[in-house]
Amino acid sequence: MKGMKLTVMLFGIALLFIASAIYFVFKPVPHKLSYLALGDSYTFGSGVKYDENYPNQLVSYLKGQGFDVGPPVFMARPGWTSTDLCKAVRRKSLQDTVTFVTLLIGANNQLRGLDLNNFRQQFAEILDKAIGYVNGHTERVFVLSVPDWSASPHFEGLDRQKMALGVAAYNTAIKGMTLDKKCKYVDISGILRDKARDSSLFINDFVHPSSIGYALWVERLAPEVATVLRQGIAQ
Repeated sequence: MKGMKLTVMLFGIALLFIASAIYFVFKPVPHKLSYLALGDSYTFGSGVKYDENYPNQLVSYLKGQGFDVGPPVFMARPGWTSTDLCKAVRRKSLQDTVTFVTLLIGANNQLRGLDLNNFRQQFAEILDKAIGYVNGHTERVFVLSVPDWSASPHFEGLDRQKMALGVAAYNTAIKGMTLDKKCKYVDISGILRDKARDSSLFINDFVHPSSIGYALWVERLAPEVATVLRQGIAQ
């Protein structure tokens, strides 16, 4: 009887070792670098496949450069203004910090004619939250300018000059606050404005980029992100 108990005990120990070995072999390997994308429809990627928005294209670029970066975590929805994003960052407290953050907000504020001073206050709060997410590494917060859609066929017949001036006013505010906090400002405003009638760069609304249009943004953004990450890893 004692021999039987000993055999059962040894068998149980063996199974435990086997289970542990299987777990350590097949458990998900955590990514070394993590990424939070804050914004609105331009970040979420309205009208394109999930892997075609700019955050996912950015991750693909970084992986191609040898960075072990996980999939982007999104805090972005179509139609969001700075008010909506502000509420979201107030509600959501990340337990762990992330490696880097991108932020693109203000397009819907400007389009709806909302108060610029109110935007400044909310953007400042969002930016401070973003800096907290990267544990104070301000250079790892990448703020994109509001796209300039003033030349888009979608707005045919409207006052294009007024629209362009409105976008410029928002971007002046965004750039000033971003640089004051020593974060990175990435100007993508003119990339699609200057090619506003190239249908391959937009979805059907001629306001939101296609996967090809987003790729042009990533061409400008990704090298800056890679440079900062490479410097951070080397330190």
